[in-house]
Amino acid sequence: MIFLSCIYDFVLFDLDGTLSASAPGIRRCIELTMEKMERHTPDLSDYSRYIGPPLITTFQKLCGLSLEEAKAALSIYLDYYDTEGEPRNSLFEGTRHMLERLRASNAKVAVCTSKNEVSARNVCNFLGITDLLDALCGSDHSTGRREKEDIIPYAMETLGAKASDKVVMIGDTHFDAKGAAYNKVDFIGVSYGYGTKEAMQQAGAREFAYSPLHLERLLFGEESLSADDCRFDVEQNRFQLRVGAVIIEEGCALMAKCDAADYYYSVGGAVKIGETAEDAVKREVFEETGLHYEVDRLVFIQENFFVDGVVAKGKRFHEVCLHFLMKPMGKQSIKTDGSVCAAGLEYMHWIPLEKLGDIKMFPVFYPEKLVSLPDNVEHIVTNEL
Repeated sequence: MIFLSCIYDFVLFDLDGTLSASAPGIRRCIELTMEKMERHTPDLSDYSRYIGPPLITTFQKLCGLSLEEAKAALSIYLDYYDTEGEPRNSLFEGTRHMLERLRASNAKVAVCTSKNEVSARNVCNFLGITDLLDALCGSDHSTGRREKEDIIPYAMETLGAKASDKVVMIGDTHFDAKGAAYNKVDFIGVSYGYGTKEAMQQAGAREFAYSPLHLERLLFGEESLSADDCRFDVEQNRFQLRVGAVIIEEGCALMAKCDAADYYYSVGGAVKIGETAEDAVKREVFEETGLHYEVDRLVFIQENFFVDGVVAKGKRFHEVCLHFLMKPMGKQSIKTDGSVCAAGLEYMHWIPLEKLGDIKMFPVFYPEKLVSLPDNVEHIVTNEL
């Protein structure tokens, strides 16, 4: 089925490694810059080390230049880029079709890049995609606008996006993921670019596209955001296999809550294709808490029927969730900056067991069952339809 509307109101694209295969040109210009400055050229074989961060940062951290030298290097680099960098750019296959389809949809689209805005516009002109964009937003060192944390709100303001609008940042590096989390907008990482999936995950990313075609399908709601999740849709119905982590330390249970929800819920998430449930729950706990909990035992098998009102709004869910009791580690320090989930930023909370019944939470049986865990696996059916 083909959908005409994008699921987002505003779509922000990184440029290098997301829309444009630009690595050869960037590498060549850094090499020429260092040669002209008669400085040692570092190993540039790992693109993730210098595609994504602002060039000033690259020249300082990767090339070992002082701030003043980095500013001079940036000027030299920009002089070279017009003739040596720009012609080495090309669109990733499928990118033009995606942008054309977004252009014909309800969404507003912007390039949101740490590349100098003038250079970014020249690249987009060269690639022939400027007329498919509603805005083109890049860095401007004269104003102090360098990092994605600063460029995302600039792009949103340029497009006229409000806090209540659905906004997504799409990029290939942890700089993009961090910028999205900082500004509390959704993020989709692309695994075909120059950054690494692992680095993006460490910055909070949880959703990934493996090609521009896959990304297009995600943006138009034609495929689950996590294509490798154990789930499938039948019209307005969705089946999914999920895991939940029962983590109890010092009389408190660890629960999650995201910005978009008025309730708390179990730590956990979807099982991936080919992944065991035990591996899934350990992965989910680490992604959400930064801690390596081990599984003690399976404690609940839950069949859950409900209508989602936050992420897949209006869908009727048939969910099977395996709840695992995790081995205690003592109440450890949990990362407090939040992690990115499909509905926004997600935070962890230690809640006293005797207080669980005082708050709105899911699964609804946790307040009763966590106070006195069963000795054997218990099968529980919850139906909210």
